[in-house]
Amino acid sequence: MGAEKETRRGLRVAGGRRLTRLAVAVCLAFAFPSVEFGQARSEEYRIKAVYLGRIPNFVEWPASDGGARKPAFQLCTVGYYPFGTRLSSEIDSVTVAGRKIELRLLRRGQGLDDCEMVFFDESEEKYYGKMLESLQGKSVLTVGETKGFLNAGGVMEFSFENDKLQIAVNLVAARKANLKLDARLLALAKRVIREPSASGG
Repeated sequence: MGAEKETRRGLRVAGGRRLTRLAVAVCLAFAFPSVEFGQARSEEYRIKAVYLGRIPNFVEWPASDGGARKPAFQLCTVGYYPFGTRLSSEIDSVTVAGRKIELRLLRRGQGLDDCEMVFFDESEEKYYGKMLESLQGKSVLTVGETKGFLNAGGVMEFSFENDKLQIAVNLVAARKANLKLDARLLALAKRVIREPSASGG
């Protein structure tokens, strides 16, 4: 009889753990959509637009010094703009800590002053190194879509594998930028760099 009670208690505990994992999965599903889709480039950037619009609410920026920030959260893109109307539509009703999002489309050479989040298009692969250097010491969330972006000092990297959007995170770069990334966001990441590499990256 005692063994039967222990078995039932064990089943309840295991069931509770499964429900907890399911609850976390459901929360993430509501925050970020399913990322499985076909090869169509337009669909690729629709999903990226969704992520760019929602990621800021899973990141904590340091308190502003002397009210220097603009009333609207500054989301900047650099390089060729592949989103069409998708990104502007996605962020239209989104707020970050009560601030609406202002989208700024920048070209190479334009300053990144006031940007709080920057997306670097793949067309900037040969040039984003210097731009990332210019952002050192500033609390800017940098997002790229080319291999090696994290090693260059970027905070977040998008990639596609088996028709799925994958994200990788450089916590070393995030800490240098005084950004705190929510554990739920890290749970989505396929790869997380937590310590500096031997080469200092």
